[in-house]
Amino acid sequence: MATANESQAVPYRSRSLNPANPGLRNGAGAPAVLANERYVEALARVVYIWGHALVNVFGRTGTWELMKGHGAGMAMGLFPGSPKNRMGYVDDYLPAAQRKIVTPNNDTIYGACFADLGEEPVVVQTPADVPEGHYWTIQIVDAFTTVTHQLGSASATPAGKYLLVGPDWTGDAPPGFARVLRSPTNLAVIMARSFAARTAEAKARARAVLNQMGATPLSEDAPGRREFDCEASARNKVYPKDLTAEMLAADPDLLRNRPVHGDTFWEELEKALDANPKVGPDDAAMAEQARTLIALRKSDPRWKGLLDRAALAADTELYEGARYEQVGVDCGNGWQRQENGGTWGTDWFGRAQAAAIYIFVNDYHEATYFIRGVDAKGELLQGRYRYTMRFEKDQLPPVDRARGGFWSLTMYDRDYFMMPTSPNGRHNIGSVNLDANELRFAADGSLTLVLSHEEPVDQDDKANWLPAPGEQFALLVRAYVPTGPILDGSYKLPDVERS
Repeated sequence: MATANESQAVPYRSRSLNPANPGLRNGAGAPAVLANERYVEALARVVYIWGHALVNVFGRTGTWELMKGHGAGMAMGLFPGSPKNRMGYVDDYLPAAQRKIVTPNNDTIYGACFADLGEEPVVVQTPADVPEGHYWTIQIVDAFTTVTHQLGSASATPAGKYLLVGPDWTGDAPPGFARVLRSPTNLAVIMARSFAARTAEAKARARAVLNQMGATPLSEDAPGRREFDCEASARNKVYPKDLTAEMLAADPDLLRNRPVHGDTFWEELEKALDANPKVGPDDAAMAEQARTLIALRKSDPRWKGLLDRAALAADTELYEGARYEQVGVDCGNGWQRQENGGTWGTDWFGRAQAAAIYIFVNDYHEATYFIRGVDAKGELLQGRYRYTMRFEKDQLPPVDRARGGFWSLTMYDRDYFMMPTSPNGRHNIGSVNLDANELRFAADGSLTLVLSHEEPVDQDDKANWLPAPGEQFALLVRAYVPTGPILDGSYKLPDVERS
């Protein structure tokens, strides 16, 4: 243990976790030593779960340095990237072949901004010219992925400029701003999404709306609206010095790196907390506990070893347990959902699970996510089998089309990436295909979707086919702008039957 002089720099709460007299004769100090170690280990596991999303998000700010001097663009040629407090864009769906971001949607075109509100506020602009019924959203989350603001067609957000500020900001918004939006942490993530169907015309509409959405530092604000350019951003592909487009094309798995690692967790957590000294009320108590353990870890090699092992164990268990066949609660016919998606409160475990399998989910009122990894008999979904989903007449997912609502069923492999290529071009199936009149309904008005690796022979089945990988796979249904029956749980998706 540290000496009395050495320990003076260690905070009281950290020092108090050491028994006062651990070396009593005849092993009399052992019970206190073991009790304290058990407590610290248990607390460390909880702190890992609590801090997982924070470390995950903070690690993504590495794009600030990559994109510095390059402006808005595509980090590593694949993802929206930009310098601090600005928004970068893609101009199409995220590439199906990418192997970095798990569970991407194949419904919208993205813009993304990682904001440092401790440096200065950020101007968030919403679109003014939006076709009737077109879906768009600007989702703002804090450093822990909790949705703090959800602007968009679902909430009929007016066109204008909004000032996003951090926890220490005081004052009034300059003239011309619709209102002030506050983040409980310095780090905030702003995600813009614009719906895109498969046609060139639909994608052009999506880009036109996305080009009206953006984020810029307050110091660069000027009167009036600003036009953005997602196509120029997409052309500006920026790579690290040791990576090229050719290397990534040959081996997409070069980017397959977990965003949180148990063996570096405590160092990364300390950096993230230093950058976000203030957190929201649901996270404040755990932030104090985390700082206590960080100081304790520095005070003695024995504590460092124990805390490192605890983080490594918690990390391994989270990633192995956060699977589509396990996360969420039953919501009928073998489907699961996290009922508090995006609005985590003190549900740190659910938040960590979400960060592992589909980070940056919208507030569930905006988009409800249904997931599954098993069939109707509770067996893991496997591409070597054929499955069907039969929607009875008028039983498709109820969404508000007037506010831009739509639904999709997306296919992922066992690691929650899309297949690099699809034999019929589909990575998901849903409203887009219905609107394009691609799907075949039965005479009784029902719709049966076919999920399989092998292409169906029957023409109706082929029209309704969503290709699956050859091995294990998982499914996710997104219901954008869900209506009452989805929100109150009375609507049930059809089961996935092996046929």
